[in-house]
Amino acid sequence: MTAMRSLVLCTLALLGFACSQADPGPAPLSGTVVQLTDHLDEKGIVSGQAPMAARRQLRWGFHEPQPDWQALSTERLPRLATVSTSSEEGHLLVSIAPPPVQMSMMLIGGIETTLDEPLRLGEWEAVLVRARSHDQFGGITVAYNLDAEGAVPGDMFFFFSTDEAPPVFSDGSEQTYAIPLRPREGDDGDTPFDSLAIALATMDPAAIEISSVELVPRGAAYLDDYGVQSVVRDDQTRTALFAHTPADLSYSVTVPVNGRLDFGLSTDSGQDVTFGVTARRGDKEERLFEETVGDSEAWQQRSVDLGDLAGETVDLTLSATSDETGAVGLWGAPVLSGGGESDRPNVIFYVIDGGGADQMSVYGYERRTTPLLEELAKEGAVFERAFSNATWTQPSTVSFMTSLQHSVLGGLRRGIHSTPLPEAATPMAEHMRRGGYQTSSFTSNPNSGRIIGLERGVDVMRDGNPENHSTSTIELHREYWKWREAYPGTPAWTHFQTTDVHEPNHPVEPYAGTWISEDEVHQAEQWNQQMFQVAGGLFGRASIMKFYDTGIERAGIPRQDYFGARRDLYDETMLHQDQKLADFIGELKARGEWENTLLIIGADHGHPAGSFARWGRGLFDPQPDPWEGALFDAYASRVPLIFIWPAKIPAGLRFDQPVSMIDVLPTLLDLVDLPQPEVLQGQSLAPLLTGGSQEVRPVILDEFRVTEDSGEWIGNLEIVDGRWGASLEIGPVAEGADPDLGRHAVPVGGRWGATHENYPDAPRLLLYDLENDPFARKAVNDEHPELVEKYRALLLEQWAAHKALSGQFQEAGEVTLSPEQLNQLRSLGYIQ
Repeated sequence: MTAMRSLVLCTLALLGFACSQADPGPAPLSGTVVQLTDHLDEKGIVSGQAPMAARRQLRWGFHEPQPDWQALSTERLPRLATVSTSSEEGHLLVSIAPPPVQMSMMLIGGIETTLDEPLRLGEWEAVLVRARSHDQFGGITVAYNLDAEGAVPGDMFFFFSTDEAPPVFSDGSEQTYAIPLRPREGDDGDTPFDSLAIALATMDPAAIEISSVELVPRGAAYLDDYGVQSVVRDDQTRTALFAHTPADLSYSVTVPVNGRLDFGLSTDSGQDVTFGVTARRGDKEERLFEETVGDSEAWQQRSVDLGDLAGETVDLTLSATSDETGAVGLWGAPVLSGGGESDRPNVIFYVIDGGGADQMSVYGYERRTTPLLEELAKEGAVFERAFSNATWTQPSTVSFMTSLQHSVLGGLRRGIHSTPLPEAATPMAEHMRRGGYQTSSFTSNPNSGRIIGLERGVDVMRDGNPENHSTSTIELHREYWKWREAYPGTPAWTHFQTTDVHEPNHPVEPYAGTWISEDEVHQAEQWNQQMFQVAGGLFGRASIMKFYDTGIERAGIPRQDYFGARRDLYDETMLHQDQKLADFIGELKARGEWENTLLIIGADHGHPAGSFARWGRGLFDPQPDPWEGALFDAYASRVPLIFIWPAKIPAGLRFDQPVSMIDVLPTLLDLVDLPQPEVLQGQSLAPLLTGGSQEVRPVILDEFRVTEDSGEWIGNLEIVDGRWGASLEIGPVAEGADPDLGRHAVPVGGRWGATHENYPDAPRLLLYDLENDPFARKAVNDEHPELVEKYRALLLEQWAAHKALSGQFQEAGEVTLSPEQLNQLRSLGYIQ
């Protein structure tokens, strides 16, 4: 630029025009927490490419016959179901039916092929199966070397779905199922395999149309030169940077006081990668870290001290080199932190999975099951009438993480599993991460992790099964402290979801024996086995209460003794949960973190969960009519909700207004001064918690599924409005039938709900006086016909709002709302 041109430009600047100089580039990254995965600037990245081996293909398309694929052999594996196959237009129809003698609870079957030549396990990453079905399946998986012991898994492998046995959509949509091909125990990456199978499990005869099967080569997940992915290593999922060697990923950063760079390192199978970290100041470059890693099974946690660079702006470069061009380098959750305490608190959202408030002494239960929570209640705020928004983990957790109801998020469309978190919905972790928080999640219930899509926005997630669900707190708390030592920066957000009190309950010393003797435990286990022997065929095919009622009657089991024993075991595990939480809080105090921690204690549902033994109602004598009940039955959905933040929330507050777990997200965002989402269905309770007043809206509960045969919605939509509770069953009405009559057992939209028998003379809407009947045993429709009409109209209006909102979050993309719908949603407080 000439001097004259520069003078002209600067003169123009004096007249209000910009004085343009060379582009200085993006501002340096700074802050107390910086996630490098959020700042991929192409100008600062040099990377190799994926090797051609990652692009090879081994695929079978069933648009034409594939004679090498046959039904899984029952001669070799006699416990399997009877399978028949037929080539249809564009797919292979696989039908699964009971064998002559059924040897397992589920029907397990599928198709298999013998490969042209043996392949090495380490060279293949996953199997993609493209398929569609209108039937319910427990899950789909892959198997190899079918002659080996345990090659095809059994019932329980499918019962709790994981990434190795993902649930199958039952709405007729064609989906691609990506199933990892992992070595079985005793095998490794060098193990050869010469046969491959696709196996499925179902409770009843079912069929699935398979259009293609594809073996995915190792490295195919990383075909881009570089990027960000959720990567699993040893049950720990991290938001990770990946790049192909040779690679340099550079960032301009202003290093905070006490600055440090923390990350996990891993590679792809069979690859050695040398990782490095350098800092450049002007012409001076300093090598801060170098290590060669060849472990593809676990994360190698490392930290680089940047304290000597405090206050300086440097180019920080992450590098990866290898003798193998195109090898994959993985940096798991690379975080730059420092600068002292944040002006925002650390947040711990502690969910006690299956933690019923009615079984907690902090809420008046006669047994002293929660002495720690009693003490905590004196330090913060307790909501006496908090409800989960559903009766089991998947719909409840994904709802309170987004403040959106189950039907709005898509309901159950994968057989017995909810639709994964829609892309358009933002979970709590993403909100906190955008607000400058490090994020982590530690759960022992897979239904609150990857299987429902809740890894989004989480730096580090652990969602594997513990050895004993009843002592999950020990393992999860240990994992938390390991994370905090590896990532000590603030602010930090953590989601816990423990299963100490979730069935099956196996109390340990010194809590075992507090309320039930060893002999009584043994007797209860025998009764449980007898029930499944005489009524196991009903499990998953009828309402949970019908299964237990039938089993108890056929086996001649004393009802009160059986359900009383189940409650005793639950109470003992609750005592364990409470004591381990006390130990955890004691550690927070010892480390000086308590005063700047916002602790929120809640639960995803009460006990029992909608899909397990309902000992709560089972203890009643006489038993309620089978069609009586609601999601808001206190045993099923009354949960703890406690907020403690010594620095901001006054001590000793107790509120008796009905509130919902979907109120947690807007409340948290308000308390830590982060923006609210444009669409949400909960409301912030922050004004109450900070000493103000507030009119709280009625609580809405919602569980829905899309029926396999017709694709219509069916489920329960309910309201808790002060003293009154109203439960409306939504579903198709037979031609000529009374639209106000015809009800199933509750919850019709739950995990097994659509298979409940219909009671044609039962009212579709049931009204309960919760002040006198918190367990929804006897509807009061006849005494209050005016309230029945009021709540019917209100819930139908609510249902119209849910349907309108659901269009904003489904796969088809955003659906345009009419002015009337917008006004309705605004009047309900659902959109800003």
